[in-house]
Amino acid sequence: MAAKKIFIAVANLFIALVVFQSHTGFFKDMILSGVEKKTEPRISSWKDLIDGTFQRDVETWLKQHIGFRGTFVKTDNQITYSIFNEFSRSHPRQLILGDKKYLYEAFYVDVYNGLYRTQEHVLEQYAASIGRLQNLLAERGIAFILLISPSKATIYPEFIPKRFLRNIPRPVRDDYTVMIPLLKNHGVRCLDTRALFLELKARGVPELFPTSGTHWSLYSASLVAELLLKQVEDAMRRPIVRYRVTGAVPSREPIELDKDIARLANILFTRSLFTEYLYPETEPIAPPGAYRPRMIIIGTSCSWNIIAHLDANRTFSDLDFYYYFNTRYHYPGVHPSPVDRTAVKWEDDIFSRDVIIMEINEAIIGEDAFGFVEPAVKALSQR
Repeated sequence: MAAKKIFIAVANLFIALVVFQSHTGFFKDMILSGVEKKTEPRISSWKDLIDGTFQRDVETWLKQHIGFRGTFVKTDNQITYSIFNEFSRSHPRQLILGDKKYLYEAFYVDVYNGLYRTQEHVLEQYAASIGRLQNLLAERGIAFILLISPSKATIYPEFIPKRFLRNIPRPVRDDYTVMIPLLKNHGVRCLDTRALFLELKARGVPELFPTSGTHWSLYSASLVAELLLKQVEDAMRRPIVRYRVTGAVPSREPIELDKDIARLANILFTRSLFTEYLYPETEPIAPPGAYRPRMIIIGTSCSWNIIAHLDANRTFSDLDFYYYFNTRYHYPGVHPSPVDRTAVKWEDDIFSRDVIIMEINEAIIGEDAFGFVEPAVKALSQR
């Protein structure tokens, strides 16, 4: 009887503590990684009550605001990982734990499985638009390069658990395999790093992707940026400041981008997902008279590791990175500002640069580069 009373008292105290934390946030809780859409329960019509929309919103709101939520979520995820050797299936990003601690996002595995396809005539129109953009920019004396970043699932499929792979002939005819010859037909200047990485992997080059990250590693990005600058130099037909990779240093401590999936797993002991990492050593090549171009990069989060090397070796005079063409980051100094696509100052902000690099991942190569290509072509055509 005494034990029962103690249990009830402890349970009530625990509930009271959770309620207190929910209302006050008095105690410091564990921080969860990732982006989450916040829910605010509201009734806009009687239909919301009848079909259960309001009730679901209240339930979601309570889950998002419960006291010690970070601790509860990470504890639950840790138990799932420790006992079942997998990540929580309720995770919005659907993370996959592969062999040798290789981590994947399910979306890229789905693309590798051929589950996403764009109609070929749409890809043809898109390739033609990119070719048109390159030609119009060339008339202005602006160099254009399309940088195709690779998918981790494509480069390291051998570590994906077999239960996540479709039993189909490989390689899959996907948007990438259709798009590459179309881009060549339209004369698009392209750095195809999917083909490059498969070649480097066959030659035994290590650490093209970090085990705990979704993007290419800082080391492999150094190799890509080195080639990218050579293409920029060739396109501009003048010497520019470049750099060379002089070596690499192993480490057990990853930088932020090299552990982004591990952080998104939201487990208690994130470091248990870390393995070996390789970080490059570089030095600038700046012969007399070498030019530092004004650059623009429109791209995905894969661009961050490229920009890190361009910035560290002072290869540009200034650079604007348009992240998904939604946010603009100005270098040097890194000053972010939102992009209003309806009020872009094309002449001042875009067409005043020496080179425009458009980076897009092979998994989304069939998409219109974040709504940049067609508006840019339209703005150039109206001149």
